[in-house]
Order: sequence, then C-alpha cells, then structure tokens
Amino acid sequence: MIENATIEKDYEITFKAMVDFLLSLGLIVNTKTKARGHQGFFLKNRIDISSQIPYKRKIEVLIHEFTHYIHSQIDSTVGKSNGSLSLLFPNSNLEIIENELLKVTKLVDQNKAYKILEDKRNETINEIKKLAKLIKEEYPDFKRSYPHKKIEKEIKKTDAKYLLKYDRVQVKGLIWNKVKEYSISTIDNDFPQFSNSIKNYIVIKSKQRLLKRIAARINRLNNYYKRPTELFARFMEALFIDTQKVTEIAPYTYNIFCKQLSNNKYGKLADFINKFF
Repeated sequence: MIENATIEKDYEITFKAMVDFLLSLGLIVNTKTKARGHQGFFLKNRIDISSQIPYKRKIEVLIHEFTHYIHSQIDSTVGKSNGSLSLLFPNSNLEIIENELLKVTKLVDQNKAYKILEDKRNETINEIKKLAKLIKEEYPDFKRSYPHKKIEKEIKKTDAKYLLKYDRVQVKGLIWNKVKEYSISTIDNDFPQFSNSIKNYIVIKSKQRLLKRIAARINRLNNYYKRPTELFARFMEALFIDTQKVTEIAPYTYNIFCKQLSNNKYGKLADFINKFF
C-alpha cells in the first residue's frame, strides 16, 4: 500500500510539472472538471483533464490533448477535418505510417472501448453457435443465416412474432385494449408452450441484431481512430507508455518521427519530450 501511494505521488508530481509547462506556453489547462463527460479534450487554446481519473491516466490524457494542440499548430485543418498525416510526416510512405499507427492505437486502447467491443462480438458469436448447435439437434436443416420456415410458422401464430424483430415489445390486444409486454429475457415465462429449439431460434435473432449493433459501433470507432489527429495523439501516448514497444510495432513511423523531431518539425513538443519522456 505504501509503495502504491508513493508511485501515485510520483505521478501527481509529474502531472503537475507537465501542467506548469503547458501553462508556460500560454495554454489554459483545467484539471478540476469532468472534461465534458470524458477524460479530456482540447479546444483552441484550452485543455481540460478530468479530475475523476488516476494521475497516471491524467498524464496520458494530457499528452494526448497536448499533441492535438501541437498538431493544430502545424496543420490549420485539424479543427475542421482532423488534419493530415502528410503534414506531420512529410516525404514519407503514408500508407505504411497509417497501418503502423493503427497498430499503436490498438496498443494504447487495449482494455478499453475497442477491446471491449471485440470481446463482446466474439462472445456473442460463440453464443449464437452454441444455440444453433442445439437447434440442429431437432432441426438438422437449420442454418443461422437463413429464416427457418417451419420454426417461424409456429412463432408467427403467437405474439412471439414481434420478438423476431425486437428485443422488447408492447402489444395492445384487440379486445379491451389490454397491453401485454414481451421480452427476450422473459421468453420462458411469456411462451411456455414453445420447445427449447423455438425459444433458442428467437434468442438467436436477438443476438444477431446485437452483432449488427456491435459491428456498427466498431466501424464508428475505427473511423474515429483513423483520423490523423487521433492517430498522432495516440502515438505520443504510446511513446510515453512504452517507447520500446512502439519501436517494435511502428519502426518506420518512429524513425520518420525522430528525424522530424530533430528538425524541429513539432515545435514545443521536442522540449516537452526532452523534459518528461
């Protein structure tokens, strides 16, 4: 416990020194904020860092947001179109750089959003496979990717037909306007007359919808990660976290970066790195 407290204190000292450095450049740095509901953000001449994260993470977020600032000084299109890699890494193979920076991004983002989504997608796929195997024991011709007419015929005789498209529904009765609620999570109680195969078929449809939602979120995340300004910011995060690992997975990018850094391409970023990295 004492050792952990000492490490946290060291992070706190480093973080405060970094903040002082940024303040000396004329930046506004807010550290007593929720940072617009996120861990941090940069806007024009202002950086906000969430007060609700550990100091180690505050350092990483500060580096990330400061890199956005540095990028904006090099490329005026950062605020409108997320900038360009060509201005950050001139006269270089941008395809190689983008591919390497995506690998770095996944390194930085491990145990975070992307990995959580990937794990959830794999988990859901495995659950679908298990349910499909059970259905095949009763319906050998069942295929996950196609509607099964015999099963759906039974389902469509009841209100369970709505669960083929929705996870939760409210159905108003034709008599007395009584409203009934049905859910994937209560399917055993709602439709006890169904065999396990029919119930599993309905659940598979639900999980397939979940897969589509996960895929859409992963696509949005990938599009976000591919923004040049985000790739560069996570590259700087990764350099601080594990420089050696970055040189292994992004050797070309690291080499170009070091050359440009020595040529003063990145302005005050060089002083920041010399002082804190």
